[in-house]
Amino acid sequence: PVPTISWRKVNGHNPSKARLRKSQAVLEIPNVQLEDAGMYECKAENSRGRNVFRGQLQVYTYPHWVEKLNDTQLDSGDQLRWECKATGKPRPTYRWLKNGAPLWPQSRIEMVNGVLMIHSVNLSDAGMYQCLAENKYGNIYASAELKIL
Repeated sequence: PVPTISWRKVNGHNPSKARLRKSQAVLEIPNVQLEDAGMYECKAENSRGRNVFRGQLQVYTYPHWVEKLNDTQLDSGDQLRWECKATGKPRPTYRWLKNGAPLWPQSRIEMVNGVLMIHSVNLSDAGMYQCLAENKYGNIYASAELKIL
């Protein structure tokens, strides 16, 4: 006999935008987003038995800003702490630029996971800074100016 087919998202709910087509044999999710990722299960059953298939839906995205930089003015000797934060899959990595050139760790300069810290800023630290968040699907830039008073 013709089986009855059903779909479900394991450990969650089917996305509300999901549609079933072709006698429920096809699960269609338009405009897939990160939250749609997960394990999906298709079950076919009739009076003779049932069969279940599971498949993992993985969603990958380019980086997207969660937190950007703001222009900052500091007194000489103050500490700068800027954080740029992006989402994406795979998780973005970060690089910093100062006046368009790569910025490297130094005795006063730390860069860890999107956080830039400059201890005891001085006039030489003034300039335009950029944070670059990147994964294999793309990269995005945020920029801000640091002024030293």
